[in-house]
Amino acid sequence: MTLMKGQSNPSADVLPGIPRPKKPQDDVGSPADPGTLNLRDSGTSYVQSVHWEAILAKIRGLKEDLVTDSKTPSGSHFFYGPNRHATRDEILAAVPPRPVVDRLMALHFDSYFVTPYFIHSKKFLREYEAFWKDPSATSIAWIGLMFSMLFIAAQLQTFTIDTTDGRAESLKAEYLAMKDAFREKAVQCLILARYTTGGPHILESLITILTGEFVLLKDSATDGWLFISMILHLAMRMGYHRDPDHFPGISPFEAEMRRRIWTAILQLDLTLSLEKGLPRNATGTHIDTKEPRNLRDCDFDEDTTEMLLPRPETEWTPVLPLIARARLISVIGLICDINTDINPPSHEQVIKVDALLGDVHKRAIPPVLRWETMPHPITDSPNLVIQRVSGETTYHKSRILLYRRALISDPVRHSQEQDRESVQICLDSALKILSFQQMLHEESQPFGRLRQLRWKITHIFNQDVLLATSVLCLYLQDIDKFEPSETAGQTTRRAEEIRQRLTISHKIWLQMSTASAEAGKVARALNIVLGNTEASAGDTGGPAPYSYDFLADFDVIPLHGFDTTFNNQYYPPGLYSPLTFFDNVLGEGGSMDTAG
Repeated sequence: MTLMKGQSNPSADVLPGIPRPKKPQDDVGSPADPGTLNLRDSGTSYVQSVHWEAILAKIRGLKEDLVTDSKTPSGSHFFYGPNRHATRDEILAAVPPRPVVDRLMALHFDSYFVTPYFIHSKKFLREYEAFWKDPSATSIAWIGLMFSMLFIAAQLQTFTIDTTDGRAESLKAEYLAMKDAFREKAVQCLILARYTTGGPHILESLITILTGEFVLLKDSATDGWLFISMILHLAMRMGYHRDPDHFPGISPFEAEMRRRIWTAILQLDLTLSLEKGLPRNATGTHIDTKEPRNLRDCDFDEDTTEMLLPRPETEWTPVLPLIARARLISVIGLICDINTDINPPSHEQVIKVDALLGDVHKRAIPPVLRWETMPHPITDSPNLVIQRVSGETTYHKSRILLYRRALISDPVRHSQEQDRESVQICLDSALKILSFQQMLHEESQPFGRLRQLRWKITHIFNQDVLLATSVLCLYLQDIDKFEPSETAGQTTRRAEEIRQRLTISHKIWLQMSTASAEAGKVARALNIVLGNTEASAGDTGGPAPYSYDFLADFDVIPLHGFDTTFNNQYYPPGLYSPLTFFDNVLGEGGSMDTAG
């Protein structure tokens, strides 16, 4: 990664001091982590033990059917779609009238959803106008990019339709049909352009389709992991993994856009690898591409001969969140590698990586995107608030991933001080993530500050919330295993705090469960942990009934960051839940019924 001016490279100081153990027994306190292999008639799948379903599987009383696939995922259109070959004339005939395309494109750019990271708005607008003047002169790859953007825009349009009357349902069905048609045409364009040979607009189109299928629709985590692998290797074949400064023939404009595209690919690779519980495809040994500059699209174009100095990082730009996450990737990628390494790290190695993570979190995240150091006035845009929360939840999720071995290790080891400290770090981070879940849920209700972006909240944060919820469930069920008897009073207070947070979270998961198989699994796990913590693995009668009052408990829990409490008047029956469209975040099963 490229660091801010005057900043040393923290990984250079830490990584050489983290030797890999040659044998698992070199650190007898840390057992090897082979992960979990599921053999089913529907297919074979492997996940790491840090995967949220693997953690839930350790909860006593949670039946096997809660952690197996409930449906066959629809999968990627690249792998399973009709994908019949189409002629150029057929593809052009499928382009809607310009007023329809204009409206959807405006929605796409207004969403600030991924595209600003690798589409230069000024250049795209010139190409867009040229297309309408003479569609026959436009490259088929560019037309595929336009269709891929329309695919996402149509999906986003369905997220804004939250009433239940007949007209709304008809309109939603119309946009869902458009979404499927646009995706088909985008794939047909790429096939016609022979996308495996690379070229202009190919990577942008592939990334956009991937985002629509696996970030918005959650069609299949396995397909997403395979899809990003294909994109990454195609990008490497096109030289994106090497910094453009090595190649004098690349213009300053193209160099900057290549850095943006490569950084976006790395982030998607890591995100989908963590979601699936599999190794990431990219490692740093062969990559030297620099991070993008903090510039707005108006700061440079194709005619630029010398790039401007980056804007100060106290100033938000659409690309700044990409830069911030690129710095976190350098450490989260290391954590991902540790979790996939069959030889577990020592506690000392974990501490070093945690120090590196904390250093990057404190020093390398731009000030305007820091949650704790900014006041969040009402003049801040909802997008900026969400980006700050995203950075914080990413940091806390990373700490859970780093220390989670203490939660799944041999019970004898929990008497060791270092393991108790590791458990507490996991709990603190998990509780912090749930506090953000509650705040975001509250602010997504009618009249809430983030109401218009409730769809973005759903698709950005549920991965982290799933992991946090699973960790707290496991701890609460086996609290005697994790805590020594001499701290009984303190343990009781901690357990009550966790139960209160999980009670609120349970209400949210229940609202999601009608549309998401995974949300149903988590809700049922919470049933067991909160309503019948004494359930054992041998129970066959299911969890005992629970009697706590969700609404009463909701009203007494303060919500982090907004100095308010949950008010259930904002959640009348039938109201759209901001988490309705979440489905299949990590597991194999369950396509989203509500998303088509």
